[in-house]
Amino acid sequence: MRGGEDFLKYKSRHLGKKILAIPPQYTSQKCSACGEIVKKSLSVRTHRCTCGFVANRDLNAALNILRIGMDTLQAPT
Repeated sequence: MRGGEDFLKYKSRHLGKKILAIPPQYTSQKCSACGEIVKKSLSVRTHRCTCGFVANRDLNAALNILRIGMDTLQAPT
């Protein structure tokens, strides 16, 4: 998918934006509310944590990826 990556870099430069690649490992298993790892098979589409947080698996992963990206951008260089 190199072409898609190049296009994304081109568009972000054109718009004056940054791209930050976030590794997706465990982002759908880690609870975006409390950080606990909730193991589940790929067929399980709902994230349910003992802390009470319930969300679509993809939404939970997106919230984790967003947090990682925001933390990375705010970290002192």
